[in-house]
Amino acid sequence: MNTEISRKQRWKFFFINVAAFAGVFLLLGFITLQLLQSSAYRQTDLSLSQMAKNDRLIEMEITRYQEGNPFLSQQQTPDDLQMSNGPEGNNRFNTQIILWSKEGKILNKEVLGGRFTELANLSLDTSHLNSIQSLNLKNSTAESQKLAFHSYTIKYDQDSEVAYVQFLANTNQIADSMKTFETTLILCMVVFWLLSIGLSFYISKMNMKPIMSSWRKQQEFVENASHELRTPLAIIQNSLQQLFTRPENTIMEESEPIAQALNETRRLSGLTNDLLTLARSDSNQLLVQKAALDPQPFIQQLAQPFQEIAAMQDKRFVLENFANETVLVDEKRVHQVLVILLDNALKYTDAKDKIILQSEISNDHWLIEVKNSGASISDEDKKHIFERFYREDQSRSKETGGYGLGLAIAKQVITQHKGKLTVRDWQPQGVIFQIRLPLKN
Repeated sequence: MNTEISRKQRWKFFFINVAAFAGVFLLLGFITLQLLQSSAYRQTDLSLSQMAKNDRLIEMEITRYQEGNPFLSQQQTPDDLQMSNGPEGNNRFNTQIILWSKEGKILNKEVLGGRFTELANLSLDTSHLNSIQSLNLKNSTAESQKLAFHSYTIKYDQDSEVAYVQFLANTNQIADSMKTFETTLILCMVVFWLLSIGLSFYISKMNMKPIMSSWRKQQEFVENASHELRTPLAIIQNSLQQLFTRPENTIMEESEPIAQALNETRRLSGLTNDLLTLARSDSNQLLVQKAALDPQPFIQQLAQPFQEIAAMQDKRFVLENFANETVLVDEKRVHQVLVILLDNALKYTDAKDKIILQSEISNDHWLIEVKNSGASISDEDKKHIFERFYREDQSRSKETGGYGLGLAIAKQVITQHKGKLTVRDWQPQGVIFQIRLPLKN
């Protein structure tokens, strides 16, 4: 892939990740603050609304105002005291009850005592009766300090000079805690967002790795396929050109170049079929059509021609056909895989070598092993043996007639069956290819 294109793509991934992290952090912070604010003031607002419904508490406050006795609540009966200090009562250290006249004047100034100086800037607001309101007042004793309150105002309909009753709860402590939490949350979000920038760069780099790996494999595939296609095409072209240079010759006289062209055409046809199989597999178009199959006659019939070939080449072919349960596979595809493995076993063994085809049922799996006592495969080659166009010697010779696609096709077919194809050494010398297919889907 072009370096400039890959760099642009990496930076694109980077900015997308940074934006995603920023969006997540902002959303998380907003939701956290909203939930905390609603829960922080919930108890205070509930207390104010309950106090507004407590008629005895209101009457007691009016009595205190009328008698000018701020300590009147301490002279109440135990029942009154319990209601005054209970969950619905008045917390005298945090809440105040303000009695208003129709003209908007505070009536119980004397009862409020020194606390009235903090409420000197308070004014009556009758537009939001029977609802919680937030108020901010300047402290007359310290103008730089602001006092925060939640307020609940009701209209007093009794025949009295008191027209409105306002319940105030100081929320400075809650507000200060919220500011501290908000500052801490913002700092944490900034710090973690900065960390996410580094993480985004790392993620963008990691995201590019499979893309670059796929691009390199595609390049290698195209280069190898081009090379493999070029050779038979060149041979066919040369053979046909020779025919044109000797137009007076008969077919029998030119049988050798014709046979060579036909042979390369067959090889080219096989190569294109293999390439088409791999391309369909890559695009998920290589469908596996599973059906019930009796493995014993299937293996017996498949092995027969290879037994004959092995006998002609003075090689020992042993068939161990033990599988006796019905399996659910694509017969055509499994046949293709076994042909590839048995064909390789014949190609890479010499006279007197032994080839074993073993089939058995084990732990809900159909196990098929193709063993041969030929040359072993190094550990390094085992890592790449199922890659396309891979050969152990990396040569382009056609001594074995292969293109390095067979094992890649076999691997993909078995994988689509939800099975496994593995390779290991056969002691003291040789190779074992094992296929493990599940009996059911």
